[in-house]
Amino acid sequence: MSASSPQRGVVLVADDDPVMRLLMLEMLQQVGLDGIEAEDGRQALALAREHRPDLILMDVEMPHLDGFAACSAIRRSEGPGASVPIVMVTGGDDIEAVTSAYEAGATDFVSKPINWPILGHRVLYVLRASDAIARLRIADAQNRAVLAAIPDTFFRMNRDGFYLDYEPGRNFPSRERDGAVPFTSERCVGRHITDVLPREIAARMMEQLGEVLRSQQIRSIEYELLRFGATQHFEARLVATGPSEVLGLVRDISERKRSEEQIRRLAYCDSLTGIPNRQAFLETLERELQRSKIGNKKFAVLFMDLDAFKRINDTLGHNVGDHLLKIVSERLRETIRPSDLVSRSEALPGEAALGEVALEDAPFHTSATNLARLGGDEFTILIPDLERVEHALNVAHRVKEAMRRPFLIDGNEIFVTASIGISLFPEDGDDCNSLLKFADTAMYHAKNCGKNNAKLYSSSLTMQIMSHVKLEVGLRKALQNDELYLLYQPQLDVRSLEIVGVEALVRWRHPERGIISPNEFIPLAEETGLIVPIGEWVLRTACNQARAWQRALQRSVRMAVNLSAKQFKDENLSQIVLSALDETGLDPRLLELELTEGTLMDDARATMVTLDQLRGIGVYLSIDDFGTGYSSMNYLKRFDVRSLKIDRSFICGLPQDSENAAITRAIIAMAHGLKMAVVAEGVETDEQLVMLEQYGCDLVQGYFLGHPSSADAITEMLGPVPLVLPAP
Repeated sequence: MSASSPQRGVVLVADDDPVMRLLMLEMLQQVGLDGIEAEDGRQALALAREHRPDLILMDVEMPHLDGFAACSAIRRSEGPGASVPIVMVTGGDDIEAVTSAYEAGATDFVSKPINWPILGHRVLYVLRASDAIARLRIADAQNRAVLAAIPDTFFRMNRDGFYLDYEPGRNFPSRERDGAVPFTSERCVGRHITDVLPREIAARMMEQLGEVLRSQQIRSIEYELLRFGATQHFEARLVATGPSEVLGLVRDISERKRSEEQIRRLAYCDSLTGIPNRQAFLETLERELQRSKIGNKKFAVLFMDLDAFKRINDTLGHNVGDHLLKIVSERLRETIRPSDLVSRSEALPGEAALGEVALEDAPFHTSATNLARLGGDEFTILIPDLERVEHALNVAHRVKEAMRRPFLIDGNEIFVTASIGISLFPEDGDDCNSLLKFADTAMYHAKNCGKNNAKLYSSSLTMQIMSHVKLEVGLRKALQNDELYLLYQPQLDVRSLEIVGVEALVRWRHPERGIISPNEFIPLAEETGLIVPIGEWVLRTACNQARAWQRALQRSVRMAVNLSAKQFKDENLSQIVLSALDETGLDPRLLELELTEGTLMDDARATMVTLDQLRGIGVYLSIDDFGTGYSSMNYLKRFDVRSLKIDRSFICGLPQDSENAAITRAIIAMAHGLKMAVVAEGVETDEQLVMLEQYGCDLVQGYFLGHPSSADAITEMLGPVPLVLPAP
């Protein structure tokens, strides 16, 4: 036996003739191969198992175990022997011997007498072929391993729709389950696609198959099948492998579809209330807009906002506010009838009618997307196929009434109201942004009209809004441009008719519009919060003017300044008052701060703290517009103010109005009983002045006694009589 080399192939030579073995070993040496010898079949079997040769030359006729039996035993063994190429050497070339050799597992055979040069080349050829087959087997095993790991199904199909091959994926069941027949190679190969898939899906598949063969480009389709008690989603991709065949890959995309649906819901669903969000509503509105344009239909957009919702968040907390929004959305769904939401309009070409949109085209059932939460406490409702405007108003009325019913949260009843604005297509706009904006505009108009209201949009509202915005911009610039100024209305002692004080009244001289009424810009300043810086400017300017009169005229005049609710709630109010007094040098007893009843009653505990701070400074405190608010004896005692002003609505009817006369006399008597001074405002006749003097009123102001005037005009009115300061 020759020594083997790792660089050379090894051939096992099995023959009982030593001369034949020698010749074969010599032949192998000449073609660059090493050889090992076996004298009989039994030894050949042992050496094959031990050395694992690359090829075996096996004589047929050998003692102990002939070549056929040894070949069969090697083929039955495990490991490389099962596939090693075996060339049988026979003593003849009869058909029976050749057949027996192949049946025993031989790879090839040669007949004696042997043509030795040819045998060497034949051995090399068989080795190369064996190596190629081994590589093919490895590649096939690798491919099968890859295919076994891939969850997708592969198939080949001819142009007529017959399956040529079918390899189910790992995730495709191979056994019948829940009454569903699995897709297997046995079921599919040789059958037409219409025998395997539903006809509608098969027709789509055949259409795409034709496109693939025509264009030689990849095509794909998605379809659904009810499998094993659930709907499964599949994607089939087709690629041409020739002029009349395609290769298909089928993937189960059910999990992807579920993920997409979850993402879609996250994108289109309001996370707090569970109803559609702004994006979902805008897409629904756009679809309805296109349908209504094509079908010449009308629809309405309702924009709802809860009144004073911020107060609930501020007083009860955001958790309660969030809970309220959830209940509001549920009540809205209960209140709005299905007939209010489902469109009966014609569908766009190639689209389902609104209300029948496929799940993959819309994140929710369409009637659900007609109701949405835009954000905060804002909700929208789309009413399609509107035949009469009254229908939209009826829906708004039902919603408004539903919101008025108490909401029970944590055992407490919470009351809210809603303001609703309505815009109409096509009357108010022909695009989504305009319709939504105009409904919003109408909603703000409803709030300005007293809240708990529903209003239709009109073009005049836009003009009002633009004017409002323009006025706000101008008011923000008014302070820095020195457009604000003060007038002063005298307050006279009823008995002496001497001027003992003035009330500072702010005015605005607009560069374009001229003088703007306080009734127009003061509410705007309150709404925007500008009343705080404006109020501070009024306070400082008034204090400075009072100090100027004191220096110039050598007499003291009490300066009355109104405080708004926002100013009174400012935690820095006492510091602002102290700063104004310190900068101007005005005696605190000459500064009168006027507060309304509503301001005092808004938060009694905080009011007491602020009043104590102001009293500690030494300023004079009074109640303005008394009689129009709470008019409670209890709070008058608790808050300990120095005076009150009777509202002009009670004075204007005097002396003819007996009821106003009785109320005025009672207020004066009550105030004096509480050791408070009384100021009557709005005095316009001599008769009113006489009656107030008879009732014992202390101070009066009004057009009969003096109009609001400039500082110079007041200077001329003032005389040298000094005002006696009240005791601290």
